[in-house]
Amino acid sequence: MSSSPSGPASDAQPLTQAERTALSDKAMIEAAIELILERGTDKTTLAAIGEKAGYSRGLATYRFGSKAGLFDAVCKSISRRWLEYLKEAVDGKTGIEAMCAALDAFLRFVSDMPREARVLHILYCGAASPLSEYRATSVNIHSKQQEDVARWVQEGIANGTIRADVDPRTVAAQYIAYIGGMNYLWIINPGSIDFRRANEEMKRQLRLALAPPEGRTPQ
Repeated sequence: MSSSPSGPASDAQPLTQAERTALSDKAMIEAAIELILERGTDKTTLAAIGEKAGYSRGLATYRFGSKAGLFDAVCKSISRRWLEYLKEAVDGKTGIEAMCAALDAFLRFVSDMPREARVLHILYCGAASPLSEYRATSVNIHSKQQEDVARWVQEGIANGTIRADVDPRTVAAQYIAYIGGMNYLWIINPGSIDFRRANEEMKRQLRLALAPPEGRTPQ
């Protein structure tokens, strides 16, 4: 009986250039997350990111162009992970229920991925600088978030679960401000807040403030 080599080593196919690029990009983004948490954005360098990821000092510069370009990629990468949580939680929901489900999703995201949540907020804060090179990414992400919430409110008005006199964009801005503010407090002093309890109270306030009088169901 003849035999032939088997197993992963003999069956493995060499990676394509696109696959190698994707792997190195992922490694550098993960390295950037670690270094931002250790050193902050000012002291995180492209050379250090490349080395920590196991590549040459110049690869991060070659791939992302500048530190701002890498931070931009980090923002987008973490935001994509957050959107997976959001889509799963909000699927099929509208109005107040969609807003409450999103709060639950955010708590799960922060609990499951605390490093990523911290880094994303750190980068958002850095984007507030007038000279920030990745400001546009933060603006676009926050604008999309507000558009989503405003759409939920509009849908709630249309199906009668939200008062008709509510301004969707104003509510959306207040809602996003709550999430951003809670995230900031959690980063600065985690022990100062009970995220879960705060979310439950926020959900109660949303129902009290937005539901039509006959449809209010305080919990």
